Amino acid sequence: MKSTKTLAVSTMALMTALMLSHGAYAAGVDTDGDGIPDASEILLGTDQANPDTDGDSINDLKDTAPVSLADPIAQTGAPAPFAIKEALVENNYDYAAKKDAPDHLELLVTNSTTTEIKDFSLFLTVKDAEGGPTETYFKVLTGFTVPASGEARIHLDDASLPGHFRDNPNGIYHTTQTAKVMTFELAAAGFAPVSIDVNKDKGGAEAAD
Repeated sequence: MKSTKTLAVSTMALMTALMLSHGAYAAGVDTDGDGIPDASEILLGTDQANPDTDGDSINDLKDTAPVSLADPIAQTGAPAPFAIKEALVENNYDYAAKKDAPDHLELLVTNSTTTEIKDFSLFLTVKDAEGGPTETYFKVLTGFTVPASGEARIHLDDASLPGHFRDNPNGIYHTTQTAKVMTFELAAAGFAPVSIDVNKDKGGAEAAD
């Protein structure tokens, strides 16, 4: 008997083939140029603005599991001089505008040293707490630094501002209303990673719960 994961991969491959062979989809806009039209990416749960949704360096069209990869972060290194002080998956707040912000993934990272820390990467696991699928993503946080003896925020959303990085708008965090368990694993060059688990309440991710 095939495993659930194998069946899921086979189903996704079949869906992709059918959608690409259908005239309406084949002629559709392909924003990220990965060979999958935007309309199909929405149905498949991949990001129409990112040709490698999960960050494993495999084009989504060729990837048999485009929203799932094994953790690539090494678990070795010196003890991390940085920490995740806060992790938000809902009820966000815009401190600059002094008002509530749309729900998104956000980390507040602190630095206990007298030197800035850079070269960060993030491995994100999004698990459906009610028995549904699990998605994983790897992101290189280019340009993100935490100042000496200071703190900085990482935002995963539409990547329109500094410190903001692209999140998959068609992933289960945004498209399903089941409860989630989110695991953030944060690493910087030369240091062992730190991680934190956060529960997401049942309900929509793009509006206040």
